[in-house]
Amino acid sequence: MIPLPSGFPRRLIAAALTMPSLWHVALGAPPSAPTVVALDPGVTAGVGAPLEFTEYEAENAATNGRIVGPDRTFTTLAAEASGRRAVLLEGPADFVEFTLAAPANALTVRYAVPDGPGGPAVPAVPAGPAGGDGKPLDARLDVYALGRKVADLALTSRYCCYYGPYPFTKHPADGKGHHFFDHARILLDGALPAGTVVRLIRGPRTHAAWIAIDLVDFEMAPAPLRRPSRSLSVVDFGADPNGGRDAREAFSKAIMAASISGRPLWVPPGHFRLDGHVQVDRVEIAGAGPWYSVLQGDGVGLYGRDAPNPSQAVDIHDLAIIGQVNERDDHKPLAGIGGALGGGSRIRNIFIQHVNVGVWLDGPFDGLVIKRLRVLDTMADGLNLHRGISHVTVEESFFRNNGDDGIASWSEKLANHDILIRHNTVVAPILANGVAIYGGHDIAVSDNLIADTLTEGGGLHLGNRFDAVPLSGKISLKGNMVVRGGSIDPRWHFGIGAVWLFAMDAPIKAQIDLQSTTLVDSSQEAVLLFGRRIDGLIVNGLHVDRAGGSLMTLRADGSATFSGVDAAGVQDPAVLTCGAFLLEWQGSNTGFNRSSAHGC
Repeated sequence: MIPLPSGFPRRLIAAALTMPSLWHVALGAPPSAPTVVALDPGVTAGVGAPLEFTEYEAENAATNGRIVGPDRTFTTLAAEASGRRAVLLEGPADFVEFTLAAPANALTVRYAVPDGPGGPAVPAVPAGPAGGDGKPLDARLDVYALGRKVADLALTSRYCCYYGPYPFTKHPADGKGHHFFDHARILLDGALPAGTVVRLIRGPRTHAAWIAIDLVDFEMAPAPLRRPSRSLSVVDFGADPNGGRDAREAFSKAIMAASISGRPLWVPPGHFRLDGHVQVDRVEIAGAGPWYSVLQGDGVGLYGRDAPNPSQAVDIHDLAIIGQVNERDDHKPLAGIGGALGGGSRIRNIFIQHVNVGVWLDGPFDGLVIKRLRVLDTMADGLNLHRGISHVTVEESFFRNNGDDGIASWSEKLANHDILIRHNTVVAPILANGVAIYGGHDIAVSDNLIADTLTEGGGLHLGNRFDAVPLSGKISLKGNMVVRGGSIDPRWHFGIGAVWLFAMDAPIKAQIDLQSTTLVDSSQEAVLLFGRRIDGLIVNGLHVDRAGGSLMTLRADGSATFSGVDAAGVQDPAVLTCGAFLLEWQGSNTGFNRSSAHGC
């Protein structure tokens, strides 16, 4: 997370226990890589978000294109891909095709195209597609199945790329290009049966020199939901379902009427233009489903009232919010959902894309459930709980290609507490961490799946930083899995662990329970403790399968207790100590030499 002013499906993981090939698909591992089938089923079963789609990695599909990667070097195309590999379609006959394991009537493609017509004809390996003229380039991707074209996907570079150091620009001359990928989705006219071969090929009207395909999510989108009984409709208040005119005034009137009458507000199938956010309070807003009821526009968003008078009893569900934010601006209200939403509010089954932050909530407020979000292609965080927020659950949600932390709890000046973050999946955050807890107390992070962190962050992060109220009370990290987590921090020139604690502003003294944690193929060390003194860490059950560095690096003074550590494929020395740190080993710890070495 950079301060702002104001996956995998569970069934794939379970299937991996008996079908190694599916595990390769889920993790994007090359066929020669060791599988993790031998992991304890109690760890792997139920990790991550139980999402409706099945993810297919392009590099594991049939293709005559060029596979790039694996590579984890920041500013390369492959490093930002799920599984660190992607397929380049460079010639007019290049394709990638997938055989459906289950019926599907909808698909979402993660892709990249050159940043403008001035971009390179073919991105060098390992360099990414930076260096264009910064003018958006549009392209087409044809989708064939059952002997005919079933879809024509519109692609664009409008939401690519960042350049230069943070806070980044849109100017290729600033160099260090990154944030290459975007998503395009489409609902088909009918369902494709299991076993169907679906081919993606460059459209004849495509002027892009190449198209990179990272993956495709296929799913069986349900039929539109029915209008709730007694509900009011936004259309009856003048909202245009064809998106021809700004519907903010109509939505505001409809929300007020629904709130006063205690009746649900119905958003029927359609595309409603909202060029700015709309305030919500004491109202239920119900859509026909994220594939059908779409709110879109420049600055679109649904916002609660500002704290300390937060909105209460808000229930928003079954719709999509798709913005037009194509560069990071942390000084404007450009979240998909924002403000303060407490008093038993709920946010559920919502697709969010192309906004600055998917969900950015400012406290203080109390009482909220966030469930089954799909947040893609944000310029900054996927979700951030900011300042004095309590009794919030974030669960069963999927985050991919976010420009900063996937999920963050930031206790700036006021402590967040009683926060539960469970059964979520975070894939390929472009900056920072998968799940980050910046201060606060009594917070639990459990059963989440995090993969492919890129730079300046790791998978799971606890930090006394960014003016956060220091961590205290009980902080529980249990049953989480991080795959290819960690990175090199360009400022410090050393590795960030897949799990890392950073006592930057103040020592860490909380009771931190790290339990039943699995770290697979970490990019640097598996665990990093860094900064001022760190005490109170208790590790019970840590499985590490390969790491690019040591099992742990201790760049801080302090103390911790470790038990039940099982490590393989870590560098020797397994423990690298740079300060006065007391490690207490208890119980069984296997697969590594427990003796530490000084050498930072």
